[in-house]
Amino acid sequence: MPEQYREIIDRFTGPYAFLSNFHPCRVTFYGMTFPSVEAAFQAAKCANPQDRIQFQTMQPAQAKRRGRQIRMRRDWDARKLTVMHNLLVHKFNENPELIPKLLDTGGAVLVEGNTWHDNFWGCCTCSRCGGKRGRNNLGRLLMRLRTEYMAAWQKRVAENEVLSRHRADPTYRRPI
Repeated sequence: MPEQYREIIDRFTGPYAFLSNFHPCRVTFYGMTFPSVEAAFQAAKCANPQDRIQFQTMQPAQAKRRGRQIRMRRDWDARKLTVMHNLLVHKFNENPELIPKLLDTGGAVLVEGNTWHDNFWGCCTCSRCGGKRGRNNLGRLLMRLRTEYMAAWQKRVAENEVLSRHRADPTYRRPI
């Protein structure tokens, strides 16, 4: 379907709040468990691995504020997209009840719409940023992950259909 006719989910609130990095969910990263992707992401920025520990008990907004104050690792700009992708994989794999919700977004364009001037991870719609096109990297990573989960699901369905046909075939002998 042409892009201009696709559904657009432009806010990660309400029924789509689970897409937000502020959504409360278990995320294990660096051998530590965090209460949200946001807390784990802010911990991942730390130049000193010991500084990550404090983020394990922080609410998302608190973690975001604290993340602005820590000394960042030198390679952060080069690594942050990969780190976010990995955290999203952890989020959905450790909280599998979220996977069907992600798949239920179908082919919709996912846009992390915001009003706090974040045009790297999302698209800000405030008057100050009006007209600027955000990079929407969070939305892009979520759509990539959705595609990966959908492909895995379709593969399992196809494999199950093959197994069902074999089981229905009285001449089929299961490999040893």
